[in-house]
Amino acid sequence: MAGLIAGAGLMIGLATSPALAHQAPTSLEGLPLLEDVAADAVQISPHVPNMGAHWAREGDLPVGPIYCVIEGHVVCVEYMFTMEAFEAGTDWLALLPGIETPPISHIDVEFKAEGIEPNPVPLYQLHIYFAGTELLDQH
Repeated sequence: MAGLIAGAGLMIGLATSPALAHQAPTSLEGLPLLEDVAADAVQISPHVPNMGAHWAREGDLPVGPIYCVIEGHVVCVEYMFTMEAFEAGTDWLALLPGIETPPISHIDVEFKAEGIEPNPVPLYQLHIYFAGTELLDQH
């Protein structure tokens, strides 16, 4: 349980850190193209509002990286951490995004009590966004 609390605290700390002093992109241009960073990725979800479709390399599941893609552009990288792994005290060290990351717009941490496909168990999702909320709201 202590590991769960520490892990959740770390993610909350990341999600609430002060924003960097850069302007979030106002268009998809300039964001990485999925075909350039993970041409072998397969689609694992349809389009999700404000995120796009989710794509991943099969060998990277269930943790990630999972790529959120709108019109071919990677708008965020996602990782999924199961509650069971938190409770077991699992460490996730040196997670690689699989791409040269553009500046980070924001980070969201969400708890999904029922999980989400392809991982239908209680879990936390960590989304690292490169597109700002105004751009995402358009999709």
